[in-house]
Amino acid sequence: MIKALVNGNWECYEANALQPGANLFNFETGLYETFRTLEHKPVFLKPHLDRLFDSAKKIDLKIYFTRKEIEKMIKEVIDQFNDPDQRARILLVPNKVIIYTTSLDLDQNIYNGVSTKTVTVLRKDPHIKTTDHKDCLDAYYDAQKNNCFDAILINDASIVLEGSRSNVFWVKDNTLFTRRSDVLPGVTRQTIISNSPFPVLFEEINLFDLMRSDELFLTNSGSGIIPVIKVNSSQINNGNPGPITRELLKLYDIWLKNEI
Repeated sequence: MIKALVNGNWECYEANALQPGANLFNFETGLYETFRTLEHKPVFLKPHLDRLFDSAKKIDLKIYFTRKEIEKMIKEVIDQFNDPDQRARILLVPNKVIIYTTSLDLDQNIYNGVSTKTVTVLRKDPHIKTTDHKDCLDAYYDAQKNNCFDAILINDASIVLEGSRSNVFWVKDNTLFTRRSDVLPGVTRQTIISNSPFPVLFEEINLFDLMRSDELFLTNSGSGIIPVIKVNSSQINNGNPGPITRELLKLYDIWLKNEI
C-alpha cells in the first residue's frame, strides 16, 4: 500500500492504482509529474510545476489549489518519508491533486550503460504528460521483460521519437543531437539543452543511423542521464559510455547538488 496526500488529506492506495496507464488506475484522465529528491529536497521542482500548470491550461483541467499550496503539500509528503532520496509524483486529475512518494532506489550499474529495445508506438500527445499512458507503459513492460532499461519508441517509418519514459540524445562526430519536437518536453532534457558545454543540435534520426551513432543516452527525472550501450542487437561504442556522455554525467551530478 502507498500512503498518498489527496487534496491535503492522507489516503492509502494499492501501488498500481496510482500508476498512470495501469489497468487498476481508476481516475479520470489528467496529468502527472515525477521528480526526484536529494537529501529530502525536491530537485528541479520549478520546471516540473511550470509544465504541470501549463499543461493543465492546454487541456482545460482546473487546479483547485494554488502553486504555493501544492508546494506545501509536496513538502509534507517528502518530509514524512524516511528515505532522503525519493521518487515523488503529482497526479492532477479532475477535482483531485494526489501526491505520493517512494524510495528512489537507483541501481548505480545503469551508469555503466544499459540495453534498450525499440517498440513501434506513438504517444497520443507527446507534448503533454498525460495519465492516458497505457501504450507507453506497455512498451516499458515489454522492454523490462527483455531485460532492457527502457523502450525506444519509433514510428512506422522507423524514425526515432523518444523513450517510453525518457528522452533520447545521440552523438555523432563529436556533436550532440536530440529531436526538436513531437517528444515530451522533459525537464532533464531541457537541463541538458540549457547547460551542456557541448552544443545541442536538433535533428531527426532513423533507427538504422541511431544504432550506428558514436554515443547514445536517455534522460529522465528519476535517473538523470543513462548511457545506452545496446539497441536491440546492436552495440553502441563497443559497449562503453562515450566521452561526451561521461562528461555530462559528471556535470549533471553538479547541477543536482546546486539545486539544494
